[in-house]
This record gives sequence, C-alpha cells and structure tokens, in this order.
Amino acid sequence: MIKMFTQKFTILSLVFVLLGFTSFAQKSKDSKGNLDAGFVASVYTITAGECIDFTDMSTGGPTAWLWSFPGAQTTTSTAKNPTGICYHFPGTYDVMLEVQNSTQVNTEIVEACIEVLPNTETPIADFVADYTTIPAGGVVQFTDISQNGPFESYAWVFEGGIPSSSTFAEPTPVGYPTVGKYKVSLRVEDADGDQDSEVKEKYINVIPAATEPPIADFMADRIFIAPGDFINFTDRSKGSPYIWKWFFEGAAQTSSALQNPNAILYLAPGTYDVELIVESNMGIDTIRKVDYIIVSETDPCVAIPEAKFKASTRLVKSGTKVYFEDKSLNNPTTWNWYFQGGYPTYAATSNITRGIEYNVSGFFDVSLSVNNACGSHSEHKDDYILVFSGPVNVYCDTISNIEPYEGICSPGVPGASWGEIGGHNGQKIRIYADKFEQHAFERVDALIVPVVKSQAGKYDSKVTFYIWDGSTVYPEIVLAQKDYFIRDIPENFNYVIEFGQAIEVDGPFFVGYKINYVDVDNDGISDDRFSVSIANNRDAYSPNTLYVESNSQWATATAKFGYRTSSAIRPVTCIVDVNEFEIDNNIDIYPNPATDIVYISTGEVNFGTDLDVQVIDITGRVVKVLNSVVNTQEIPVNISDLPQGLYVFSLNFDGNIVNKRVMLSK
Repeated sequence: MIKMFTQKFTILSLVFVLLGFTSFAQKSKDSKGNLDAGFVASVYTITAGECIDFTDMSTGGPTAWLWSFPGAQTTTSTAKNPTGICYHFPGTYDVMLEVQNSTQVNTEIVEACIEVLPNTETPIADFVADYTTIPAGGVVQFTDISQNGPFESYAWVFEGGIPSSSTFAEPTPVGYPTVGKYKVSLRVEDADGDQDSEVKEKYINVIPAATEPPIADFMADRIFIAPGDFINFTDRSKGSPYIWKWFFEGAAQTSSALQNPNAILYLAPGTYDVELIVESNMGIDTIRKVDYIIVSETDPCVAIPEAKFKASTRLVKSGTKVYFEDKSLNNPTTWNWYFQGGYPTYAATSNITRGIEYNVSGFFDVSLSVNNACGSHSEHKDDYILVFSGPVNVYCDTISNIEPYEGICSPGVPGASWGEIGGHNGQKIRIYADKFEQHAFERVDALIVPVVKSQAGKYDSKVTFYIWDGSTVYPEIVLAQKDYFIRDIPENFNYVIEFGQAIEVDGPFFVGYKINYVDVDNDGISDDRFSVSIANNRDAYSPNTLYVESNSQWATATAKFGYRTSSAIRPVTCIVDVNEFEIDNNIDIYPNPATDIVYISTGEVNFGTDLDVQVIDITGRVVKVLNSVVNTQEIPVNISDLPQGLYVFSLNFDGNIVNKRVMLSK
C-alpha cells in the first residue's frame, strides 16, 4: 500500500525556489559544480579531405558525451573520443561538447576551432542522396560532389540496391525493394591515377510503407538561450514519416532535412518560429511552433512561470530510459530537474531529449523547478516513475491518506446530540470528500469503503459515491458517480464500490459520497444512518484531507468539527503502460500457448534494427537471452528446454521495449 503523506515536497520546493533566484548567466560554457567539459583535437588546421581525432579532457567524472561537428561529414557523435571526423570543404568550424554525469551537465563550445584549408590537388570523393530514408520500393538519386576532378573513372557500389553498382558520374536512380539499412560507396580516380574513396555505412534506410497518415511533432532541448548558443531538435512525429523538412527562423542554418538536427546556432536576439514538415507515402503533415525559440541577453518575462511536465512512459523495466517534456506556462528561462533514482539525477535543459535511465527497481519522484525574472514555480510528483526488475504492463495498488500508525474511528460530532463525523449527524453534512495528492497512478478502478453504519430509513434510500478531479480547492468536476442502495451495504464491513469502468485521473483527485436526510417521523433525526470510518484526530502540525459540504458550502473537517483527519476510504488505483511502439509496428508473438517454438512477428519494424530478447520466468529470473537483428518478418525462439509455465518475453528493439506474456504448455 502506498502512503500519501510526505515531507519531501516542502524540502525540494525550498531547494528549487532558492535555485530559481540565481542569476541568469549568458555564456557559452555552463559552469555547474565540478563537472567541466573540455577536449583537444589531434590537429586544428587541416587540408580539405583530411580527418581529425578528438580526445575528451573533461573533469568531474563525465559518463555521457554529445559532440557536434558543424561542417564535418560526421556531424554528431556520442563516443567519448571520436575518431576519423573528416572535413571536405574549406572553412572555419566550431566544435561543441556536452558532457553529463549522474548529477550535472556542462557544455564547452570552441568557436572557430577547426580551420580547413583548400585542397586543389588530390581527389576528395564525396556524394549525397536526395533522400536517405525511403519506403520499400522507393528510389534514390545519388549525386557526385567529389572535388578536384575531372575524374577518369567512377566506381559506385549500392548495397541492397537495383542496380547494385555504376561506373557513371551521375548514376541512374537506384531502387531499394527490401527493408533494411544499406551502405553506399564511391571511388574516384583522376588522370594521374590518384584515387580516393568515400564509404557511408547504413546510409540508406529503407522502411516499410506507412499505413496511416503522419502526424508532425518535435521538441527542442532548450527554448530560451543567449545569442551564440546552439539548440538540438528531436523529431517526435508519428505515422512513420521518411522525409523531414525543418525551417529555423532566425537561425544561422535556416533549414535541414535531417530527422534530428543538432547544433542549430542562433546569433541574433529575437523570438523565432520553428516549422517541421513530415511526409510519407500516406501524406504530408506540418507543425509550426510560433515564437518557440527565444534568444535574448536578458530575461523577457511577463508573468511568473507555472511548472508542468510529462513523461514519455511511467511504468518501466529497470535499465530503461524515460524522456521528459516541459509543459510549463509563461515562458520560463531556466529549468532545474530532479530525477530521484534516475541517471543523471539532475538536468538543466527544458526538455530531456536524451533520456533518464532507471536501473534500480522502485517508485521514484520527479521534480521540475522553472523560473524567469518574474519569479519561480515548482512541480513535484511523488512516485511518478514506477520501475520494476521485470516487465510489467499494469500495476495496481490501494492508496490511503491514513498512516500505518494511525487508528480509525467513527466519532460523534462535538456539541451535537446525534450522529457521527463521516456520516449523518445533526449538522446535516451531505457530502464528504477526501483529497488524494498523488501522481503515481492514472486511473481508479474501485473504492474500498470501511462502512460503520448502514441503516436505511426507506426501502429506496441511497448513498451516491463520487470521484472528482483534484485540480481545484474543493470538489467541483465530477469524474464518476454511482448510486448504491443503503439496504445492500452491510455494516462494519469493507465494501467495494465499482463504477462500471476504470476512471481516468490526471494527478490529484477527490473520492467521497453524498447522503440524504430522510426523516419520516419528523423527530429531527435522520432515519437513514450511514457512516464511514475516519482517522483519529491529529495534532495541529498534521494535515487534514477531509472536506465536508452542507447548505452548498464547502469547508474542511477542521473548520467544521475541529478535527484534523482523513477518510479511511482506500481507492484501488492503477497505472497502465500503453506501448505505442508495439501498436504502431504490429509486434506479436505466436502461438500462445506454445509447446516448443514461438515466433516473434516483427511487423513494421525496420530491417537492420537490433533486437535483444530476454525470456523471464514468473520469479523475475532471466532464463534465456537472444541477440539478433531484424532481417525477416518472423524470428523463431526455441523454448522447448524450459519447464511449463508463464513467461514474459522482453523485446528490446533499439531501445524500444515490448513485453509479451507467453504460456508454455507441455
């Protein structure tokens, strides 16, 4: 059972509010703690066509790296020490390194770091494709952009393509009939016999044709920066698009055809739109985020920000990454994230596009503090990320506002001649509502109601049970209600109330009930008598979560009765993992039940995608491991050596986790 009382919120809020009033620093190098990004290059001046190795020199124990190499053939890298970064065109280029460890993030930007001198003598082989991601059956046009010709010969090789090779400078369009990721190479030779080759691994990505229209969406890792800073953009579109057209108003690079453009530089102050157009064989969709990027030396606030956020998923297996998106209002300019149990534990970007990894089982809090020059605000969600050692698709538990050490009772009303707090009484309380400040669960399946009295004054006497939204001070928005006859509810019994369906909740909610006063004999005492247990009266420093309504006026139980308490009602709450990757790609396992061999149907997953399979028994023990690559629509797994029972197949498609239960019968 999860208990709702905690002092963590107050402490963390104070920490984040204090952090929020630190000054806004406009500089390319972010200094935070003892993590300090730094690097050296093997050489800083080269001739076009040559390559450079980079060595990380960061201090403070970095454990993750993100490099950006504008102007290079390889524009990004997550290696600690990237090698073979080649530059084909003359110019002066910046290099950026972002490092992080479990608690900190730091960035080093070296402007004009690499000087590339012209090469007018030796061949530099190079080429581009009009599209690098296409549906199966599509065609690609390749264009030679090699330097220092003319060339006497060309040798193209198109892995997986039709035709598979060419000796022309401009080859005919190449068709790709089969899903997968394919290498393309080009060798050129001049009249003196000098040669150069360019090989691009997994350059052409052939995906299954889309089955639904695309829906464009994206997010940036930061939306407020100083002039001269970079922003990384991440595509979050749905529907399997394979063409991306980005437009960056006000940026040094105004467009991109990459799926996830990195290191987009903004030099001039201003407020700028970002537009993304995505396309597939099923259509085109566009999203334009107006005034999305703010570039300013100062903080242009108009109101105190309001912190809000959401996670990409909340019910995960240990070792999984979770991505977080800032949904705050009123243009915050700095962000301070805290991820209890996550790696890294802290972050300072607006959106967590690189993910937070959870490696230990447990229920973990997430907090976000945002601020601008007008003020600060924090949102803290208790038990927001639920991590299990094995795959879990649904998790349910009862929650309570009563601590384990507290007793429950059904006390009389102070100063009243009849009745109880929590039921019918002389103050004619008609509605009782208990507030649950929770963010762990997304739905309420039932209520467990500890009924003390249940006496019907009339045959059709009823009590109405409610679930209300918890975003208001008092209950206002009804999410669900259901009538029960009092005659059907036994006394001194934990009675289960069901609403006919699961009730979706988004954060805090109220639960409670409404009673009617039936007085057939006109003696001033209700003939209906219904009451529910409450917590014993608490001290002045403890919270009250019980609210009451009479004569259309709401009040706390403390204000009405002088009682600090909570209702003993326990909601049955659940969180469900809806796996969009599984749904979008039609992934399945059959037969089920199985006797010896099962087949993983990979559906729409791209050929060439890495697939790691773990078979887990009901105790959580991994009993079989398979490392494979998707190169067929069906992958067999022999489980004939396993004992009869229920197993979970945990399928990891390049970081996308799909869990399937299989019954093995013999």
